[in-house]
Parts: sequence; structure tokens; C-alpha cells
Amino acid sequence: MKIDERAILITGAASGLGAEFARQLADQGAKLILWDREEAKLRALASELGAHHEVVDLRDADAIQRAMRSSRKAAGRIGHVLLSAGILAVGDASSVSLEDNRAMMEVNYLGSIAVAHAALPILEADQETAQRSILLFVSSVAGIRGFPQLAGYSASKFAIVGYAEALRTELRKKRIDIRVLLPSPMKTPMVDALAEIPPVYRLSKMYTAEATVKYTLKALDRPGFKILPDGNARLVNMLLRRAPKLLDRVLGLAEHLPSRQN
Repeated sequence: MKIDERAILITGAASGLGAEFARQLADQGAKLILWDREEAKLRALASELGAHHEVVDLRDADAIQRAMRSSRKAAGRIGHVLLSAGILAVGDASSVSLEDNRAMMEVNYLGSIAVAHAALPILEADQETAQRSILLFVSSVAGIRGFPQLAGYSASKFAIVGYAEALRTELRKKRIDIRVLLPSPMKTPMVDALAEIPPVYRLSKMYTAEATVKYTLKALDRPGFKILPDGNARLVNMLLRRAPKLLDRVLGLAEHLPSRQN
């Protein structure tokens, strides 16, 4: 990812994938704006990296608009936005509450598009002639194939892919690259907080946020839309296109694997 004098805004920056994006970009000299709703962790990371930060709940559209204005005032121009914020609830579709399903849709999907709405006019206004901007939506491999015990999470991540794909077409004549990241399960605080690992997570190794971010930042310099940062994600994408019935059988086997507690 090309770094210039414009700031990079990262949501969900207090931990996990967002924090790893922040650290690797800081190492490259990027000016950062960090958003999260976890104030203590966010403040500590912002202090460590010398970054501007805003405590924002992505379910509050008015707060997003205020934070965007404050961030732009503090950082000057904004060049790129990485939408890393997300939450997760797992369990059989009939056991995950409507409240949990609604929260995942509100944070993972609606929160992402609310930030995009606020950011797009600024990204366009803060460009110069030769500059491009990146708006990266973080989905999941669960956003291209629904997984057992992740029905609501998959739905929220599918919604991100559909929105980003449509937005990419709408903005094809502008200098704003719409990209979507589709990682496999990673060992992050969000996953570590689960009492039990979902069956599908046991089919492959747990990837690290460090490796995922390292691959993604390089991929953002290449053309394309979907970023599949690991072998498992690329395998799922290939099987979806070429052997969907085989993929169904493999996912069925996951239910028979030994349970694994965190």
C-alpha cells in the first residue's frame, strides 16, 4: 500500500486485525486515525503509535459524522479508509438470539456502510491529480460461503461483499478503489473470547493477523476487487466455483471433528 502525506483511517483499531493494520502501517511511516469503541485499549495504542484517535460506536450514525469531521480537522487530508470493525456470535442458527443477529448486522454491515457514507465525499475532496484512495471493506471467507454455526455472522459478511461490489461499479470512473478482504479465521481477541471453536474453524489452521495484514498491504498495490489472503480462503473460493458439492461434503465433515475449547 502506497503511503503518502494523507492520513489512513482504521476502524476497529483497538485490537485484532485493526490494531495489526495500525502497527504495520505505522512502521511504514503512515499518518493514522484510529477509531474504536473500546476507549482504554484505543487510547493506549494511539499513544504508542502517535496517532489521532476517536472513540466511536459504529451503531451511532451521528457519532460517525462527528468523528469524521474531527478526524479530518486533526489529520488534515484523509487518503484511505480500512473498515476493520466487527463482532461475532456463534451457535446453531436457532440458538443465536435475534438481538445478537441484529447487533452483528448493525456493526459489521451497517456500521461499515455508515463510515463509507461519511468518508467517500472526503476521500474524493482530499485527492490531488495523480492520487488514488482505497476504501477497504473487511468481510470474511464466511462472506462468500455461509458456514454452520455462523449463520448470522455469514449474513452480515455477505452483505458487505454485495454492497462493496455494487459500490465499486458505481465509482468505476472515480479515483477510489473499492476492495474487500476475505480472510479465513484468525487467532484474534474476538475468536479467543469464544468458549468453543466453531466446527468449521477446525478444518484449517488459525491464521495470524500479522500474516493477513502483511499480505493485504501488498495486495492493495495490485488491481482487483477481492483479496484472499491465505491458502484456505483461496481454496474455498476455488471450490465454490469448480466443486461446490465437494465443499458441501467437506463442511459436513467438520461437524464430526472433536470439539475444541478456548
